[in-house]
Amino acid sequence: MPASPPASSNTPAVDPLVLDQAIAWLVRLRADAGRHGVDAHLQAQIEHWCRADPCHAQVWRDLMAAEEQFQRLVALPVPAGQWQGPLKRLSRSRQQRQSRRRWLGGVALGLGGLAVASLAARQAGLLDLPDLLQADGYTTATGAQRRLSLSDGTHLALNTDSHIQVRFDEEQRLLVLRHGEIFVDTGKDAQAAQYRPLRVRTGQALLQALGTRFDVRQQAQSTRLTVIEGQVAVQTASGMRELILPGEMVEIDAQGQLARQAIVTAAMDPTAWLEQTLVARQMRLGDLLAEMARYRHGWLLCDPAVADLRVSGVFQLQDSDAALDSLTRTLPVVVQRRTRFWARLAAAG
Repeated sequence: MPASPPASSNTPAVDPLVLDQAIAWLVRLRADAGRHGVDAHLQAQIEHWCRADPCHAQVWRDLMAAEEQFQRLVALPVPAGQWQGPLKRLSRSRQQRQSRRRWLGGVALGLGGLAVASLAARQAGLLDLPDLLQADGYTTATGAQRRLSLSDGTHLALNTDSHIQVRFDEEQRLLVLRHGEIFVDTGKDAQAAQYRPLRVRTGQALLQALGTRFDVRQQAQSTRLTVIEGQVAVQTASGMRELILPGEMVEIDAQGQLARQAIVTAAMDPTAWLEQTLVARQMRLGDLLAEMARYRHGWLLCDPAVADLRVSGVFQLQDSDAALDSLTRTLPVVVQRRTRFWARLAAAG
């Protein structure tokens, strides 16, 4: 099988035309492997297609990742009924696609290429595969948000592209934030026989809620914690312990070092996403676009020549195209668009 290029930090959505091509390559690959093993010439063709465009490479990675997840899935005792709703929605969605994509998808499924269905479902937001792989998992797609009520009375909000695991037992209430961002309104756990602390585990720290409302964001190499009410006890991977107070925001790096900041001095309101807005206060344009990109499918780029311009304002996360256009009225920039999946802010003139 062709080697997959290194994964990028932002996973763009699939362009339908590129998805058509990727499915066709997958059909040929599976059919060829089933007859007499993977042909070296076919491998070279797929690798050339992947190198031709970053979007091609990303789609191929997604197909391979989805296939791996399905291989894990078939070994698990998932109740059949758990599939019915998502698969019905997926079936309706696929009926609306072009006939060629439906035919290719059917052939791929016949060859065991369930990766195609998985990828299409994930991109359409119809099937949260991690929910099926782990019954205690909750996921959001790019641009989506989700609110949950847990058995202990805790209320959660999941931001865009997030995944958590919920692990409650007799000793503790543990939330494992795999990626993305959550807002936690701690429940009283009134039905428990004994006190169970509520904890959130990230890649850099273990956070214990002390009667609180707080936001946690798992970033590439760090954890950002924002405390709105109550207090949060932080224990880093290096063993450092700190108590974070209301109105404080702290970033915890991979070495376990903490950097504190008052919320009111931050360049971006860390909890404005709960109202589906992005509130900027003299924020670098490059940072603003990086934040907007979390909610968009595809690529949102910034010309280095304008990245240090400062921006203040309130932007609607559900209409980032309108937000980009508004920037051209207040800053010396233009929006360059190639497709609905690719936009770049550059210097005007």
